[in-house]
Amino acid sequence: MSMHKLFTGKFATWILTAFILALFVQASNSYGASQLLIWPTDGAVIQSKSKGSLKSYEVRKGQISLAQELQPRAVRETGRQTGIAASQGDTDTVFIRLFADVTYEAKIDSVEHHADGTMIIHGTLKNHKLRTVLMTIGPDGFIITVQDMNRTRLYRATGDSRQGSGTVTEIDMKKLPPMIR
Repeated sequence: MSMHKLFTGKFATWILTAFILALFVQASNSYGASQLLIWPTDGAVIQSKSKGSLKSYEVRKGQISLAQELQPRAVRETGRQTGIAASQGDTDTVFIRLFADVTYEAKIDSVEHHADGTMIIHGTLKNHKLRTVLMTIGPDGFIITVQDMNRTRLYRATGDSRQGSGTVTEIDMKKLPPMIR
């Protein structure tokens, strides 16, 4: 089949449709496409009904997984870890899903890469007045804190960053004991 026949006739519509579809897919992947950074794994969630393993202020615990972008990578010659980049505008948001019924959309405010491979991510929850997200991911482990003042909930996640897995605890901030400073 000659190139002239390919671009004229019945194949021209299919080629044009495929080109437009490929263009839309590329545009959605590069502009404003949010990503899921944390999600719950298929594991048993310990609810407050089973008080044996929960403290009085803890609501529940569950298992989570980290996206590849958060897991430690080889440190480059410059001492900077590759991975997630700092926010470039209002369209740079990520999703943090801590439990099946708890998902937050967060705007990344800053990302710090340290020479030892540690990455610190600061962010804010979208559509919340008092809201913070702090993720510290090191070569061996991670700690993630999400504070939702609208629901008076605090989420703390810790785990092994090499494996990309850990546990998350939902804390009722109204029941937290006073802190001594």
